Amino acid sequence: MPSLPSNPGILVVGRWRWAAGLLCSMIAAALLAACASAPKSSRLAVDDIEYTAEELAAKLSSSDFLLDRTADSPRISIAITKVENLSTDIIPETDRWYMMVKVRGSQQLDTLRRLRNIVFVVPAEHLRDSQTATEFDREYASGRKPTHEMSATFRSATRAAGQDRTDAYLCELRVTDLTTRELAWTDIVEFKKTAFGKAYD
Repeated sequence: MPSLPSNPGILVVGRWRWAAGLLCSMIAAALLAACASAPKSSRLAVDDIEYTAEELAAKLSSSDFLLDRTADSPRISIAITKVENLSTDIIPETDRWYMMVKVRGSQQLDTLRRLRNIVFVVPAEHLRDSQTATEFDREYASGRKPTHEMSATFRSATRAAGQDRTDAYLCELRVTDLTTRELAWTDIVEFKKTAFGKAYD
């Protein structure tokens, strides 16, 4: 049986050192976990697409373009087109349509449809290419001749500082009068994303 140290103080110091070492290990593990949960990529994600759609819908809802319209105003039929991607990211075509559908289906604009006498339609050529479109959808789209077109463009700029990277994104939404080809309204949404350390994705 091993003998205990003749000096009890040595035993107490040893226990304190062990406890201190354990505490340091726990703190280090917590810091590593925090670093692991930090953003690894500054690339666009689905939540960025949804955020952009919500912000653009809010801007369009409160715009001068719709402000003076009433339920008795001549109907405006707005055809939506997929987002034009001029950013450095690869945005799948489905996501480019998804953002515009999110703008069209936003709660703010849905409320204004009756109050401002506006409708949003998907171009018939898109419905023809869609496997989920019904015959009613196609007839509905072809029967609503658009008076305006809603389009959007994504752009980005990259800044690298050491191993860190920041991407600035800008999305411009436009409503164009199809009769005069004049820009009826436009606005932008901007945001930045930063990645820490090397990002390989």
